Amino acid sequence: MSVITLGMTGPIGHGKSTFAKAVKTLEPSSVHFESSMVIAEVANAMHASLQQIPNRDDINSINNWLKSIPVILLQTVHVQCGYEQIKLDIDAIELHPIEYEKLLLHIENLTRDPSLARNEITKENKETYRPLLQWLGGYLVKKVEPGIWYKEIIRRVEEAKKGNHKVCLIGGLRFPTDAALVRQAGGIIVRVYRPDHLQYDKLDPTERERDNIHPDTTVISNGTIDDINRLAGVVLADIPNNKLQKIYYAAGTSKTV
Repeated sequence: MSVITLGMTGPIGHGKSTFAKAVKTLEPSSVHFESSMVIAEVANAMHASLQQIPNRDDINSINNWLKSIPVILLQTVHVQCGYEQIKLDIDAIELHPIEYEKLLLHIENLTRDPSLARNEITKENKETYRPLLQWLGGYLVKKVEPGIWYKEIIRRVEEAKKGNHKVCLIGGLRFPTDAALVRQAGGIIVRVYRPDHLQYDKLDPTERERDNIHPDTTVISNGTIDDINRLAGVVLADIPNNKLQKIYYAAGTSKTV
């Protein structure tokens, strides 16, 4: 039996993690990759290189911190880039200030609590670091390589396939290029959506891009945890039998998709 690869997308808080947990419960050998945690590896290395917290109003001090990024990217995600590609430009900031708000917010947080730079970013505390992770995730896609995160994840997936894994879960797809890379590796794009649930942070560019991903199937998470667990089993059974449906409802139906 070939390995099932699922690329997960959908708004924040709509049940992607719940669906992934259901899949892992049904198939304990599953391996789960999250783009946010690959980005966290870069962020952790950036914090480790930080000698002095930059001034959010001083572009030179911020750029001095960002100088560490090229070496970190080569070591972490096997991507080469130069400092000139990633350094901040004052004209760009003034023209598109919203694109830099997340970075500046993180610097403000570091100024208030310097211990944030000493603590490792983990799955458990990543919400605290969301501004930096979101900014890095989108900025380096734009400045360095559109597939920077997912090319590395696909490399890790291919390594995982050599083991005894029946399902590979890939979370956090935000860009159409992410979905294309997952499909090229034989993956299926699953959108998880909760009707009438708030879609927030629409000002974040990576969240806006997520809406441009066209999934292979959509899971409507309009039921209980037990409903989601049952539905995950249905999806996993349908895939190898070539019966994948366009929409799956956890409970009942909904007009809003």
